[in-house]
Amino acid sequence: MAASEVWTDMYGAIHARFAGRAGGHAWLIAAPPEQGQVSAAAAQALLSAEGQRLKGSLELLIHEGTLPLEVALQAGAFYGVLVIGPALSGGPALDVPAQTFHAPSSLVYHDGGSLPAWQAVLKLPGIRKRGPNAAASLCASLGVPVVVCPPERLGEALLTWAASVPHGLAL
Repeated sequence: MAASEVWTDMYGAIHARFAGRAGGHAWLIAAPPEQGQVSAAAAQALLSAEGQRLKGSLELLIHEGTLPLEVALQAGAFYGVLVIGPALSGGPALDVPAQTFHAPSSLVYHDGGSLPAWQAVLKLPGIRKRGPNAAASLCASLGVPVVVCPPERLGEALLTWAASVPHGLAL
């Protein structure tokens, strides 16, 4: 399954949207640039196999800092977010140091601030470690359910989560 839309936003974040089966939910995969290629490959592999049962849409966001993720979450009605990173079951509140970013669009923006503690909505087997994750904390601050997993567990996490909600997977 190929991406139905690919674009870059004004912050320089890359978006790729994949259409699943009719109905269902919108899901977001949020990945840092250093995990972008492997996350895209994991999403593509998932959607070419068992992920074909996924109802709704899947969007991949490759972003730096928290502001592009915040804007994407405010613009879309995502059922949940899968943050790519070391597998965690939750994390503490944290203060993201102020940073200045220079986007390819010549936009200069500032990022950082205080973010709340977060808890994964789905417990992946073997994951008990807690730790800070700014993207997951941002999701918690906006009331969006979140799971943090490495790219190699993306398929497992998304399919398990989608199977646990009404109209998440086709039979």
